[in-house]
Amino acid sequence: LYNLNFKIAFYSNFDQLNDKTDILLIDAYGEASKFYDISKCVFLGKSLIKSLINDSGQNPIEPSRLGCKIFHGAYIGGEPQIINFEDVSSSVEIGDGTVIREYATVHRSGFKGGVTRVGKNCLLMAYSHLGHDCELGDQVVIVNGTGLSGHVIVENQAFISGLVGIHQFVRIGRNSMIGGMAGVNQDVLPFSLVEGTPARLLSVNAVGLKRANFKPNVRAAIKKAFKIISQPDLNTRQSLEKISSEIERHEEINYLLDFIKNSKRGVTK
Repeated sequence: LYNLNFKIAFYSNFDQLNDKTDILLIDAYGEASKFYDISKCVFLGKSLIKSLINDSGQNPIEPSRLGCKIFHGAYIGGEPQIINFEDVSSSVEIGDGTVIREYATVHRSGFKGGVTRVGKNCLLMAYSHLGHDCELGDQVVIVNGTGLSGHVIVENQAFISGLVGIHQFVRIGRNSMIGGMAGVNQDVLPFSLVEGTPARLLSVNAVGLKRANFKPNVRAAIKKAFKIISQPDLNTRQSLEKISSEIERHEEINYLLDFIKNSKRGVTK
């Protein structure tokens, strides 16, 4: 803040306020409630002090990056739920435009210097949970009551419905959709729609792709690729070979093939 040339007054130093004062820093515990209604913008907690990111428990909102909207009861940056966890310096980063609704939880990384990341313009609905070391891309939607275990990766514009449980280290591909109450223990293909417990591939996420302005010829190629993937008489290697030889190699098709090749948990089919 000093580097940005803000004029700061410290409450604990009894600094005098004047017309040149930009920020009043209330650095006395137990007295912050006196000042909630005197300003259009109040930062609660230690979100402006990176070195104190682990000094938690004094405020209802834990440290996070500025620029997002956090509703009542949300808990951001708390300790990861790891048995015998040894406290380390780690953090949460939340992109601009993201909305975190009531009582959602986002836990910080379990590793020294690690980061749990949430991208830009995401929506985490009430009572959703992001475990330690998760990584969310941009424009991700997570509906009420859904839980992501540690190290889950969710790519751009994925939509995860309510009451879904996702196993640790699972990767959710871009522009995919997971139906409500699904149990996901394998990677979810990009552009796909899955549902059930355990989750199974249902179809292409046709509505989602259309809303995301995928070109008709690209949507048709993706649909054809998923028909090949769904053939029960083909294993994964044979499906990849058939897609490579029969379908025009749009950027999205190349991405789909790479996603399958690089999957460590296997893909939901």
